[in-house]
Amino acid sequence: MAQLSSEEKIKRIELAPAEVQTRVAKAFIREDIDDEDVQYLFNTDTIEQLNDPNEDSQVENIDAPAPEGIGAGTFFIRNSKPSGNKNFITTGSGGWNTCIKGYPMDANANVLANCVGYASGRFNEIINEARGTTGCTYKYLNCNAENFIERAKNAGLKTGSTPRVGAIGCNMKGATLSGDDGAGHVWIVERVDSNSKVYTSESGYGGSAFWNQTRSNSNGRWGMGSGYTFREFIYLPDDVQKIVDGQAPSPQPTPGPSDKFNIGDKVVINGRLYTSSNATSAAGHISNKVTNITRKNPGSAHPYNTTGDLGWMDESSITKYNEPAPTPTPAPTPKPLSVGDTVKIVGTGNGSSYGTSNTAYGIGWTRQILRIWDGRPYPYQVGNGSGTTGFYKAEALQRK
Repeated sequence: MAQLSSEEKIKRIELAPAEVQTRVAKAFIREDIDDEDVQYLFNTDTIEQLNDPNEDSQVENIDAPAPEGIGAGTFFIRNSKPSGNKNFITTGSGGWNTCIKGYPMDANANVLANCVGYASGRFNEIINEARGTTGCTYKYLNCNAENFIERAKNAGLKTGSTPRVGAIGCNMKGATLSGDDGAGHVWIVERVDSNSKVYTSESGYGGSAFWNQTRSNSNGRWGMGSGYTFREFIYLPDDVQKIVDGQAPSPQPTPGPSDKFNIGDKVVINGRLYTSSNATSAAGHISNKVTNITRKNPGSAHPYNTTGDLGWMDESSITKYNEPAPTPTPAPTPKPLSVGDTVKIVGTGNGSSYGTSNTAYGIGWTRQILRIWDGRPYPYQVGNGSGTTGFYKAEALQRK
C-alpha cells in the first residue's frame, strides 16, 4: 500500500474543510484504505452552483424518504435517499462503504452527504443487487471525486464518453487534477434517455444527502457549471451491465413459503437477514427479536420484512409470538389470630384447651380472643366481659 509522508498527510488534512479534518485524519490511520485513496478535498458547491443555469436540470426528490427500490437481478431507479443500507454505511459503523463519513452526516447512511460516498455506495449497490452478493466490490472508489477515473481503470473497469445505466459520471473542477483548484463531482446514471440526456441520482457535501435530476450534454459538461469539465463515464462490469440492460436473464430465486404470516402479525425472528427479498447471500443475522411483520412479498425467496426494515427473512426463521400467561397472584396469607381480635364463632370448640371437656358451642356468636394457649389442641380462649365461652381451633373462628 502506498504510504505518504507525515508532512504530506498533515498538508492534506489541513486542505480539508474544518468540519471533516478529524475524519480525514482518522482515515489516514485506517489499515483498509491506501493513503493515496483518502478523500481530503470536498466540493462545497450547492445544487444550484453545480449546475449550468442555462440548462433545465429538473432537480427533484431532494432527500426523499421511501422504501428501498431495488431487488436482486433487477435494476430499479433509485429515487429515494438510502436508509439503513450497508452500501451507504462506513465499514467502521458496520457497513460496507470504504469512504469517510459525510457532512452533514446522515444518521441512517453516514457516508452522506458527499458525492464520493454516494457514488461509490450506489455503484456497489447495483453490483450487489445484480449479482446477489454483499460487501464492497470496488473499495478504492473513495478518493477525491475528480480522480475516480484513475482509480476505476486501476481496478479494471472500463470508461467511455457514452452514457450507460448505472455508470458513474465524473467531472473535474478547474484546469488540473491536483485538487488545488477544486474537488470535482461524481454522480450516477439512473436512466439513459438519449446519448445526450440522462436522469441521475446524486449527493453533495455540505448540502443535500440525495437528489435526482436530469442532465443534458448540450454544454459539453453534462449540465455542470462553467468551472467544470466532464472527464468520462465509469461503466459497470460487463456481467452486471447485461443484467441492468435486460440483456441477460435475471437470477431466478426459488420462491419461499409465505402463507403462514400476514402484515401486522406479532412474531419472533431468529435467522438470516437479506438486503432484498430475492438476494442470494445473507447480509446479517438476528436472534430472538420480538417484532411485527410490516412488508410481505409472496413468491420471493425471502418474503417477509419487519419493523424498521431490519432485512428480508425466510418463513422458517419466523415464529408466532405467544403472549406469556399472566403470573397468578398468590392468595394472601391469612394473618394469624391475635389476642384482642374480634371473631365470629363458626364451629364447635371445647370446654378445655386440652380438648378433654364438653363440646363448646356458640356458633354465630361474636366474641374476642382472650388468650392463646400455644401447642394445645384448642389454643384460642374466646369470650367477652362475662367470661369464657370456650376454647377453639383457628378454623372454628372467623376474624371480623
